[in-house]
Amino acid sequence: MGKLILVRHGESEFNKENIFFGHLDPNLTEKGRDQALKTKKILSNIDYKEIYTSPLKRAAETAEIINIKNYDLNLVEELKELNFGILEGLTYEEILKKYPEAAIEWKENWQTYDYQTGESVEQLQERSVKFVESLDLSNGNIVAVCHWGVINCILSYYFSGELNGYWKFAPNYAGIIVIEFTDGYPILKGINIGDVDGII
Repeated sequence: MGKLILVRHGESEFNKENIFFGHLDPNLTEKGRDQALKTKKILSNIDYKEIYTSPLKRAAETAEIINIKNYDLNLVEELKELNFGILEGLTYEEILKKYPEAAIEWKENWQTYDYQTGESVEQLQERSVKFVESLDLSNGNIVAVCHWGVINCILSYYFSGELNGYWKFAPNYAGIIVIEFTDGYPILKGINIGDVDGII
């Protein structure tokens, strides 16, 4: 039975600007590309049969860099980051000024609040887990390049129960997370593998 290898995308242009964004589509920074290159070296020691990626540029570009086997990339909508709806592209200070009521509701009901024109974290987890359960790991390891929210939804679902652990995991930029399913039972084999700077 193969393992699911989750990889967070490298740093993007908007990650440096402290704004809320999910479906907005910035490119990787130079630092983000360097992070992906380091991950590529780690993956050179790991065999995989397929590679999936969010179609958003920061993830797809990371996937292109780390794809040492030059497999076709499978672009998957379910791997996109959370859609922040009306809050996309705003700083927290701008949100408080423009949407003060939304900011309160979002804090009080973070699991179910859908950002009015976006989606809820519950909905994000539903599509993220649906993707995982659609995979056939019987033939070997599978790589999936995605986002902080997607990864934390998956980790929380399998290792903390639904969304209880959503805020308790810290996947780093271009960090590698490995999950093994033994007889359907999930085992977390590693998080931020090879990223000593991000752990210590």
